[in-house]
Amino acid sequence: MYSYATCFQDVRSPFLQLSDLQEGRYMFQLTVTDSRDQQDSDTVSVTVLPANKAPVAITGPDRQLLLPLNSITLNGSDSTDDQAIISYQWDLIRYHGPPGLKIKDANKAVAIATGLRSGNYKFRLTVTDQQEETDSAVLTLTIKEGEQNQASINISNMGSVSNSGTANVSFLWVRDEQSPAAGDVLYGSDHEAFLYIANLVEGTYLFQLRVSDIQGRSSMATATVEVRPDPREREEVELELQVGMAQVSQQQKETVVRQLAALLHVLDSDIALKGLHGQSDISTVFRFSVQGPDGTFPGPKLARLLRNQLLREKSDFLLFKVLRVDTVMCLLLCSERGQCDPITKSCSCDPLWMDNPIRRLLDDGESNCDWSVLYVTISCFVTINFLNVNVPD
Repeated sequence: MYSYATCFQDVRSPFLQLSDLQEGRYMFQLTVTDSRDQQDSDTVSVTVLPANKAPVAITGPDRQLLLPLNSITLNGSDSTDDQAIISYQWDLIRYHGPPGLKIKDANKAVAIATGLRSGNYKFRLTVTDQQEETDSAVLTLTIKEGEQNQASINISNMGSVSNSGTANVSFLWVRDEQSPAAGDVLYGSDHEAFLYIANLVEGTYLFQLRVSDIQGRSSMATATVEVRPDPREREEVELELQVGMAQVSQQQKETVVRQLAALLHVLDSDIALKGLHGQSDISTVFRFSVQGPDGTFPGPKLARLLRNQLLREKSDFLLFKVLRVDTVMCLLLCSERGQCDPITKSCSCDPLWMDNPIRRLLDDGESNCDWSVLYVTISCFVTINFLNVNVPD
């Protein structure tokens, strides 16, 4: 069937020209005749489809939302086409506010926008049909602050946050670059309200705490920690024993404490054990001080007493062999001719002075700077000459 408004041209040629076709199905018959008047016919069907209509992108009405807001759904599933939509694309075309927004599934009808902050957003949805016709629509979102106020921080022994739900707050502790490097953060607490840190050394530490909420608001404060030397450290001594740290049981530790108390004629409770640590794979250091009748034993006096007893007279008195006895702090006077090396716990003598080995071996066992290098050299020279003179030929 065809409309009478359809125009035919060249109906007696191999090529038929048609115009003004309308929507519908057309049947045409072609008849061919040769010079002997022999004929043959065939039919052809032509279907005229309606004109393609461009798709229509639909994003829904503009919206105003209040924080807190983790994410928002961008819904373009109401978009239409006379045949089928083959692609969707969401794009952020305008935004005034802090950075951080991300669009998940931006190439699908329904997308998710995250990282929203206070500000104005414009999203464009572009849809494409099978004929590559496109259409776009714009969705405007206005995100405003809720009724909460700016998060504030108060630092004392912890970071406490005012006017914000702690479940939606993140913490970050950062050590100042000029603070001592020593000190280990425990339990990942640099991302918690409480900061736990161990192995601090003497000095001043500065920590900056930054608190942020999910709306992108943040506040900062600084905490100062001053680590002072332990005033009792001068009275503490180190006792190095020949036993690996892993081999020392609780019972053996208590036995050593009782033996020390018996050696020093004090009560077990007068031995204040500060701690144990492994010096090497085969040695363990006991760190302690001793309370006597007249107060705490001075560290140098206690070290000399234990050195004389445990390294000479009673070397087998303790449960384990004693390798070394020293004060925790380097307190050697070095005969006022040198400095005490805090690493080796021995004297580093001034030029022209040297250690007196006789005193170390036969007296108190302390490192010293008693002897003059010049006098020792002269004495050796005189002694050698004297021996040479008195040796008979």
